[in-house]
Amino acid sequence: MRKPARREGYAVASSSGIIIGSVQKLLHGRQPIPARDIAKEHIEHEVARLLAAIEAAKADIDIERDHLNQTGVKDSLMILDVHRMLIIDPELLDKAVSRIHSDCINAEWALRQEMDVIQAILEQVEDEYLRNRKHDIEHAGRRILGHLMAPDEMALSQGGKQDAWSAINSDGEQIIYVGDDFSVTDIVSMWRHGVAGVVTEQGGADAHNIIVARGVGLPTLVGAAGILSDIEDGDTIILDAEQGLWVLNPPASEQAAYLTFMDVIAASKQQLQAFACQPSLSADGHELKLMANIEFPEELDAADSIGIDGVGLYRSEFLFINETRMPAEDHQFAKYLALVNRMKGKPLTMRLLDIGGDRPWLYRDFTGHHYGGGNPAMGLRGIRLLLCNKELMKVQLSAMLRAAEHGPVQILVPMVTAREEMEQVHDAIDACRKRLGITQKVPVGAMIEVPAAALMADEMARVSDFFSIGTNDLIQYTLAADRNDEELANLFKTGESAILQLIILATLAARKAAIPTSVCGELAADPEWLATFLNLDMAHLSMSLNNILTVRQSLSKEVYQPLSL
Repeated sequence: MRKPARREGYAVASSSGIIIGSVQKLLHGRQPIPARDIAKEHIEHEVARLLAAIEAAKADIDIERDHLNQTGVKDSLMILDVHRMLIIDPELLDKAVSRIHSDCINAEWALRQEMDVIQAILEQVEDEYLRNRKHDIEHAGRRILGHLMAPDEMALSQGGKQDAWSAINSDGEQIIYVGDDFSVTDIVSMWRHGVAGVVTEQGGADAHNIIVARGVGLPTLVGAAGILSDIEDGDTIILDAEQGLWVLNPPASEQAAYLTFMDVIAASKQQLQAFACQPSLSADGHELKLMANIEFPEELDAADSIGIDGVGLYRSEFLFINETRMPAEDHQFAKYLALVNRMKGKPLTMRLLDIGGDRPWLYRDFTGHHYGGGNPAMGLRGIRLLLCNKELMKVQLSAMLRAAEHGPVQILVPMVTAREEMEQVHDAIDACRKRLGITQKVPVGAMIEVPAAALMADEMARVSDFFSIGTNDLIQYTLAADRNDEELANLFKTGESAILQLIILATLAARKAAIPTSVCGELAADPEWLATFLNLDMAHLSMSLNNILTVRQSLSKEVYQPLSL
């Protein structure tokens, strides 16, 4: 029996919150596996389920083999033969059955663990051909798991349908998913299913998945290097997103100390409630509106208890995240209208679709092409992509313009680099308004997140109704540092003076043109930047909902000292 040892480590970035839970390991491309302890009288039922799944997987391959045999594709036949051999391998079956008996666990979990053991052995083999067979083990095993986790089987095994992401295990412990990396879609799905927390080995301080995790309030660590070595499902883990720390298999005394620490944090958060639904004012009464960055309407459920001054950034691409084709205008309009109504007269800034190589599934599904750029962050994304796919832009603009007739809406244009891009957006808006018979004008702003836009801010201000400074991309583009690369995280601090100069350029140009400027990147919630933004007369700061009370508290201690530019 393995005796778990205590280990700890730090992450590159974190959201907030502390969770003590049970590990569910999930490597790239794997399905989440339900892990359950079972009563002894159910062991034979689990064995029967495993045998039935193996037979079903074998039958699938036989059907595929017959079809390919008719086409004469011999290479694929050889691959299927290898998978069939692995599926019926008696050693894999015997060891999985043995694990079901010895550990009293469900068939899926037993099979997954045996697959991991075989793959770990193959990983150590010097012969490259044999080492690569671990991928065949994975593919063959997934065929069996697919049948084990089919809805009917899940219902039979558990007395009802089970979501793929489990929030608690059979002992009632909260589950913390640990993996090499999780996509934005994964983070959203886990949040919606009530998962307690997430830890990934990869990722940087401004990676999209950590930004979304912060936004929805899911305790998360990214860039937790080394955590996947010698870790098993069921290990106890402390996810300390307040300090960016993880502790694996802590002793009972350390868990008890953390429970006390969690009580202190809860008390501190309770004190923040004094700032809920209060005006966002400095100590001397100067207003700096605090708005929310949101991806999903459900996030606004918490807004009423916090009190926000509006939504400064609605990332519209998350409306598309589970779609396989471009949502129709009426569908988009219904979603946008629901948001407008939910805001009850407070301002709402909707950003146009911002997808590129960093979201390849959306890029492919909505453009019909695979992303071909070598660097997704600097490729065909944001307004560049929309101007190459004007039908996509027209549909979204039309839906937003229709929603804007029901409440205060602004449209934000992402990844602007030149005045001509804004002019083309205005032309598209005019055409949409004419087609729809809409006379009301909607403010259209440029997102200042590319250094060229900041350097040419005077020109940009002439064709913009407002500026919104997106500091996340502005930082990575200015410093030539990929925000997903944890090894470059230190540059984001040392480059602050350069970022400040670009922010000042944009702010000065906006002031000359008498248009408002706001900040919607991660710096908006950084306490070290609060006084700077206050004194630059920003119209508002937009941030994750869970940061608003903390920033409002900090703002109440600041004194307004306007900077002369």
